[in-house]
Amino acid sequence: MGITGAALVALGIICICNPLSTVISLAWIIGIITIFSGIATLLNWISLKSYFPQSGSILLSSVLQIIIGIIFLRHDLALAAIIPVIFALFLIMEGANLAIRSFDYRKIGFRMWWMNLALGLLSAVLGFLSFSVPGVGGRTLSLCIGIGLMVVGMVYFVALFAINRFERKLNSNPWVDEQ
Repeated sequence: MGITGAALVALGIICICNPLSTVISLAWIIGIITIFSGIATLLNWISLKSYFPQSGSILLSSVLQIIIGIIFLRHDLALAAIIPVIFALFLIMEGANLAIRSFDYRKIGFRMWWMNLALGLLSAVLGFLSFSVPGVGGRTLSLCIGIGLMVVGMVYFVALFAINRFERKLNSNPWVDEQ
């Protein structure tokens, strides 16, 4: 757990310090996952085609997934430029959705409705900023990934310390019968 936690924290720092490499790596990861998904769907189609004679859409879906995965792997730099745009669109749409829903929360008496409104507007502004200033989207995405990895790594450390503390407490209890 300690090694995993340290590796995740280090990887998070690397992601924050190298935004372009992080986004290119993300394109590779998406490509690899898409290829494996396409292969799994193709294997599923092979096993189901005798039961479902109209299963051509499954075959088409699997072939398209494999092609899209190969495109992600072969054109990683071009797709690395598109991923921040997709991220910006996501921020705008989810931010607007959160801001609109905050008024519903206000109607039902949620006292912190304004917090949802503020975070939704902030998210939408960050999305628009990602469109207007080149590189902001990639840096923001890398920052989110890096912080996420570091948080997960720190959770591993906290869990390790909690387990060690629990073991010490358990070993110091004279009422526990050791087997």
